[in-house]
Amino acid sequence: MTIRPRMVRSLRDARTRLRDIAAAQHSIAAEESAEAARQLADEEETLDDFLDEAPTLLAAATTIEEIGRVAESTGEFMLAIADAEEYCVSTLAASEVSRQALRVRAQQLRTTERLAERLDRERQVAEGRIEQQRTDEHTARRR
Repeated sequence: MTIRPRMVRSLRDARTRLRDIAAAQHSIAAEESAEAARQLADEEETLDDFLDEAPTLLAAATTIEEIGRVAESTGEFMLAIADAEEYCVSTLAASEVSRQALRVRAQQLRTTERLAERLDRERQVAEGRIEQQRTDEHTARRR
């Protein structure tokens, strides 16, 4: 089977574009994952700030309803943290999937580039042989 250089160039160009697309998708997924981690850290900090203030709120509470509000607020913060953790895990998984896809695309591109290099070497060797044959024939004719 003959591998045409034009086809290899087209394949290399296509795989380059696919690798670039995968890199862009991974960049987006990594940024979303980083943003989710920042959001989780913010939620945890908010809970810590509230818990630091909670003894003061409880000491100032004069009714059961006020104590209930403090407990309810704590529960809401815990739910927000749980949601942020879930989102962080999902974006991390998406980032890992996109990283794997990028790795596969980069490997495909490297394979195509090796094929192109092999074709270039083979072409150069063939051209060298042809040139040597021409030189030999030219030298043989002179004698």
